[in-house]
Amino acid sequence: MQRLPGVSHEEATGLAKEVLQSSDILLGRTANLVRILSMHSPFLSRWYLGFTAAVRQPNLGASSDVRLRNLASIKTSLVNECTYCTAHTSIYGQALGLKPEEFEAMQGDYRNSPLFNEREKATIAWAEAMTNNTAKKDEKLWQEMKRLFTNTEIVEISMAVGLFNMANRFNDTFWSELESTEYNQRQAGAIHRTVEDIEAFASRFAPTGQVERERIKNQGK
Repeated sequence: MQRLPGVSHEEATGLAKEVLQSSDILLGRTANLVRILSMHSPFLSRWYLGFTAAVRQPNLGASSDVRLRNLASIKTSLVNECTYCTAHTSIYGQALGLKPEEFEAMQGDYRNSPLFNEREKATIAWAEAMTNNTAKKDEKLWQEMKRLFTNTEIVEISMAVGLFNMANRFNDTFWSELESTEYNQRQAGAIHRTVEDIEAFASRFAPTGQVERERIKNQGK
């Protein structure tokens, strides 16, 4: 059972409701973690949602190969043994074309697997090293990253690793309940969202935030 309750679409009001609706648009569905954050800290949950969508999706901010960022997300969750995030990222990976045998290979000797090319193997290794906090001293791997990727690609792959290290800790600590496979497969419906969609979401921050602050202020009177 989850340690913290989350808000449903029916119960949500104000900023929380807007975050849930936007999650359905930008990520294809609303994960239980987003429900938890929206219920207890809606002002932070809107930034979390925007950041997550921009890092994960193909056209919402990041310019690097979305497959690489997804491989990094999956490997991070595998290293941390976060069942919740591993399910989310692998299901999303399937929507991006990830094959079951590739997912299986990521859990074993991926470095010698013929299923991944040189850049993909480096991405997986980088996610593993960052998550284990060994990347800071691994000069050989760093030079490999510099050889294979642009600085932008390194930053965006690293963003995916950092995002899911945070998400892994949230979900494991809050005991987030895993949604059904069918529900999480809705992530595929958001792959073709555009940067205009996320900018429209962000453009509502100021007016919605003002209304929400006034509501909270008046509650104390």
